[in-house]
This record gives sequence, structure tokens and C-alpha cells, in this order.
Amino acid sequence: MIRRPTTFEAIVFQAAFGSYLMWAAGSAIPLIRIDFGISRTLASMHSISTGTGAVLGAHFALRLVKIISREKIMKLSIPIMATGLLGLTLGQSMWITVPSCSLAAFSQTLVNSISLAQISLDTKPSLRRIYIQSGIQACLGASAIFFISASLHANLGWRLPIIVGVLILAPLTLIVVWKVKFLVAEPTLNSELVTTKRSRSNSYYRILFVGFLLSFSEMGIGFWAIDLLISRGAGVALGALGLALLSLSMGISRIGYAVLNLPVKKTMNIVLILYLAGITTICLVHSSTMTLIGLLITSIAGSALYGVGVFQVSEGFPDPASKISSFMTGTAASFGLTPLILALIFDNLGFIAGYLIMPVALFGAFFLWRSLGYKNDSQQNSAII
Repeated sequence: MIRRPTTFEAIVFQAAFGSYLMWAAGSAIPLIRIDFGISRTLASMHSISTGTGAVLGAHFALRLVKIISREKIMKLSIPIMATGLLGLTLGQSMWITVPSCSLAAFSQTLVNSISLAQISLDTKPSLRRIYIQSGIQACLGASAIFFISASLHANLGWRLPIIVGVLILAPLTLIVVWKVKFLVAEPTLNSELVTTKRSRSNSYYRILFVGFLLSFSEMGIGFWAIDLLISRGAGVALGALGLALLSLSMGISRIGYAVLNLPVKKTMNIVLILYLAGITTICLVHSSTMTLIGLLITSIAGSALYGVGVFQVSEGFPDPASKISSFMTGTAASFGLTPLILALIFDNLGFIAGYLIMPVALFGAFFLWRSLGYKNDSQQNSAII
């Protein structure tokens, strides 16, 4: 008899399914630009649409949970995301592909917001679980980009891996999550929600901005990496392969951070050093191979940002749902704006100018991050998987 998956296992499986499709969709935007013959700035309309859908998903997650059960939302998100990705893949104009991005992102961000809050209600929450979930997501996302690269190399186009992923993974994910029951917050938390409402309101925009800057620093590394590698001598297929390696390094690095289980502050110190080393390499070299090495170093650093951001704003997970929602709203806004901001810089000032902005954003995020939430690493280190 097949064992029913635990809640955490089902969450990871569903998040991985969404990541395979969404990372494939993200890597496809530069390829859509080539197919449609449009500029990076115009192609960024897909990212703006993605960000808009993601912001709405993060913002309304808590409200929808109150109206619709967590179980129903998680189930409904699967066909909604599949519909959006098929629209992006099969659409022959931006009038179809742009709103399809928004629909898929709305669904995926709902899942992410609910799953992070669900992990926080577990009896033993930990930063390690955040790294494990997000690491597996990144590895599955990287596999999607590998498949796209292989498909391009075989002259089969970039759409086939996404279509196959939808047709296989969507039904399988629905089967996995169908009978899973989700935890709910204890009623005793209601009084705490009332007493802390004012303080949460005061920190809402600060948390949102931290999420935006951390996501900008992480997402900016690789979004236009295909174009950067092509501009330095790599072909389209090799550029996509480079992006796949970049994504894979991010997933493996997150799992590595989970294994090391270092204190949060020490992790951030490592991040700052590696990030600067990687950006310096990207800006000083001009070969595609050395550029990829610089991107990989920066990716190893940036892979920790999502986890430490979520953990810090949730203060070790006492009533984390509203803070996670604020943080996810900031990251969602970054999904839409980061590609556009960088596209404008890359198109007008060049790649080096764009990459030099990223450390500035990271250090700004770091100083804001230090002022938020969790001050003691003991819970992180004592929690188990």
C-alpha cells in the first residue's frame, strides 16, 4: 500500500511542480523576445505581468484562506497554473502570453505564501526546511531549463519541455495533494493578532522593501544571463545551458546551506563576500566561460537570500502569516520590476552598469534586514527537519 505523503512532503512536491513550470517560463521570456523580434524592455511586459499576478497572490493569500480552505486553494492552483503556462507556451501574440504569465504567477505565489505559513505552524519549524523546500524548487527549475537547452540544441524549440511538464506534472501533483490536510492557526493567537496589529502595520512597508531588495539581488543575477552570455560569445543553446547551470547551483547551494545549518548572521556575512567576488568577476572579464564562473559565484551567494529573508521577518515563526505575506508581496513586486529595471539599464548603459547596481541593492537590503525580527539563532540551530 502506498504511504500517504506528509503535509511537508506534499508542500515540497507542489512547490517543485510550480517551480519547474515557472522557472521554465522565466527562462523563456528572453527566448520569446527573440521569437517575437522585440526589445528587452518590451519583453519585460511579461515580467511586469508576472509580478502583478504574484503581488495579487501574496496580497490576497490570507483573505482567500479565510474564505476558501487551504486544501481547496492548493488543489485549485494546479489547473490554474497549468492553464497559464499553456497560454504562455502556445500563445502567438503578447495579448495572450502576457496575461498568461500573470495567471500562472498568481497561482504559484498563493502556493508559496500558504506553504511558508504552513511550515511555520509545524511543531518544529526551522530555516533548514525553508532551504530544503526552496532548494528542491530551484533544482527542479534548473532541470526545466536544462530540458529547454537540450530541446533548443535538438532544434525542437523551447516550448516542448513546458508542454510536457504541464501534461505530466499537473495530474501527478493533484493526486499527491488531494488528501493532504493542512494545519490551522491556534485560536489563542487571535488576541496576539489584535495586540500587535499596530506594530505590524508600522513595519509592513519596511518588510515589503526588504523582500523587494533581496529578490532584486537574487533574481537580477540570472534573469538576463542568457543575453549576457550570448553577448560574450555563447550561442543561444549554450546561453540557456549556462542559465540552467546557474539555476542548478542555486538549488544545490540552498540544500548545502540547510546541511551546514549556520547561524543566520554568519550566513549573511558569507553571502556579502561571495556576492561581491562574483559581481567583480562578471564586470572585469569578457569571455563567456569566466562570465559564467562569476555568475555561479554570485548565484551561490544569492541563493541564501530568500531563506534568511523569510526567517528574519517571521521572527522564528510566532504568528508569521501576515509578515510572510508582506515579504512575499515585496518579492512578487520584484518579479515584475527587476527584469524591467535591468532591461532599461542593459539596453541603454550596458551589462556592467546593471550588474554594478546589484551589490548596492544587496547592502541596502542587508542593513534593513538587520533591523527586522529574529535576534537569536538558538531556535534555528535547535530545530530539526
